[in-house]
Amino acid sequence: MAAPLVSGIEAVVFDLFGTLVYEFPRADWDGWLDTSAAILETDADAFKAAWQATGIERQTGRLGDLEENLRTVAARAGAWPTNAQLTEILDARAEMYRKWFVPRPGAEEVLARLRAEGYRLGLISMCAPDAPAMWRASPLEGTVDVEVFSCDVGFRKPDPEIYLLATERLGVEPKACLYVGDGSYRELSGAAAVGMRPVLILDPEEEAEMLRPEVEEWDGASIDDLRKIPALLLD
Repeated sequence: MAAPLVSGIEAVVFDLFGTLVYEFPRADWDGWLDTSAAILETDADAFKAAWQATGIERQTGRLGDLEENLRTVAARAGAWPTNAQLTEILDARAEMYRKWFVPRPGAEEVLARLRAEGYRLGLISMCAPDAPAMWRASPLEGTVDVEVFSCDVGFRKPDPEIYLLATERLGVEPKACLYVGDGSYRELSGAAAVGMRPVLILDPEEEAEMLRPEVEEWDGASIDDLRKIPALLLD
């Protein structure tokens, strides 16, 4: 467990997947990709490769909405989807989100406590275009002051711009921000590079089974439960 951090924190910025809500288990994620390829009657490996290859474009909003994303991916995998096929794929994805896009233990409690104690709260998410609507339909809507979704702003972690946009909107300096994330997409070193104070949150029991893209090795501050964040803010 990390030692208490130095005082001076005015805001706490959170990652979304794997931090405030659950990350997808690898089995469920791979299952959705396999199901999608089967619906399209195309090669599963080709579909997965095309999905991965379009990740940056998807996460920065360059491919339009998720239906347009799927049309692009399908074409690169050699398929030309019908509207019915796209609807079936999107329904399967929505079902996966309904299962896993729920607050992790302690998320609502900690956000409410930090806000009551006067901290500014932010969210930075690396996500596809369907994630913002899922957030706004979840119990976590309204729990933070600033929301930054990569698909909306055109930047992704660990680009400095996405962190600086969040701190600018929060009205605080990066050095006055605690950043909490599960370490995907090299987000912690990205936060540190702009002057934020990063903390890894990772439950060791979840690490092997959950999807964690572009994960980085981290030897800095860490916790295994969101409810330990207030202790990090003690003088």
